[in-house]
Amino acid sequence: MSFLLQAIVKDLSRWRLDVSGILVWISIPFLIGGLMTFIMSDGAAKPRGTLLIADQDESLLSSLVAGVYSRGQLSEILAVEQTTADKGRKSMDDGEASGLLIIPDGFSDAFFDEEAMSLTLVTNPAQTILPGIIRDVTELLLDAGFYAQELFRDEIRTIRESRTTDSNNAELAAALALAIQQKIDTATPYLIPPAMEIRIVEPPSDRPVVPMALLYLPGIILMAVMFSANGLAADYWVEREQGTLRRTVLAPARLYGFVAAKALAAGIVIAIVGGLTLVAGFLYHGIGWERLLPSLLWIAVSGIALFSWFSVLQMIGSTRRAANLITSMLLFPLLMAGGSFFPLDALPGWIAAIGRATPNGFIADHLAAEITGATAWTFASQSWLLLIALAGSGLLLSSWRMQSGFARG
Repeated sequence: MSFLLQAIVKDLSRWRLDVSGILVWISIPFLIGGLMTFIMSDGAAKPRGTLLIADQDESLLSSLVAGVYSRGQLSEILAVEQTTADKGRKSMDDGEASGLLIIPDGFSDAFFDEEAMSLTLVTNPAQTILPGIIRDVTELLLDAGFYAQELFRDEIRTIRESRTTDSNNAELAAALALAIQQKIDTATPYLIPPAMEIRIVEPPSDRPVVPMALLYLPGIILMAVMFSANGLAADYWVEREQGTLRRTVLAPARLYGFVAAKALAAGIVIAIVGGLTLVAGFLYHGIGWERLLPSLLWIAVSGIALFSWFSVLQMIGSTRRAANLITSMLLFPLLMAGGSFFPLDALPGWIAAIGRATPNGFIADHLAAEITGATAWTFASQSWLLLIALAGSGLLLSSWRMQSGFARG
């Protein structure tokens, strides 16, 4: 068995004992990715609450007001229940509803007589979205009532006066209906449709629309890869403290093999960690399995490149604590800029350009193109060469740093 293979088996055997670390590298991206996918998924649950209505007026107008909250899209997020004022206040005190609307006795008469009358609305302070919606709808109803009074003031006055006269109800109803219809016909062109129609014509997109939840997948996978690469690179400090590195640099012929073996072993572990996240994403989003192999190879090679440079950063620190501080200070800004928290395709152009210039952003962007592209194996040869050059330069710097003093510390 060659030295390279023996070194790979040695590292894999040692890292296999650190199951807890591997589980952390997997669980954090799974947790964040699952949360983001649930929030951005089209099937995410809508908020739903209860609006209690105490109708003390019990008139046609008050029933129409109460019915507004249980129609259209409001009915999907609000359950309207009739109650009394006392029971409603008790339910609000117990936090059992999002809001309580009290329509006082005499509301209908006050509206038609244009007299002051107050509707009482109590909202749940423990909630934010639904009480705000209820408040906005109530304010719109009040505004609609004001404009209805202004528009149909004469007709409302005629209806009120007809109660005290012996006029022919059929003739009066016909005249009122005609007057109301004429005012509605006059106002309709200014309201439905608007007086000015704006039509926005956009050229068809060359790329199919990708669900927002799917755009998060490459960044989440790179988060697992970054955590794994950083954690595995810290193993150089363990080997240094055990004296392994000191013995290795005494045999220069084996030094490069030792560094290459550790990088290859890291690539295997990262392929497993990233592969599990990748398979979960493929299953959830229904991605074609012909894209799995090229994506997995891209992750493995990317993991080796990232591991090699995290190793360089680990060796820069004078102590293990200083090295961890350096990598942590660099890790999270890279995750933020490289699309692990916000998909690059969803960011403004200049911010996305900066993100794609980062190592993990470059890797995530090409992985996204593979996952969402029309065909498999979309990685260009230049991209592979750039990734291999990145890995090779990192390994050479790691070897130089070991020889220049890190191994003998």
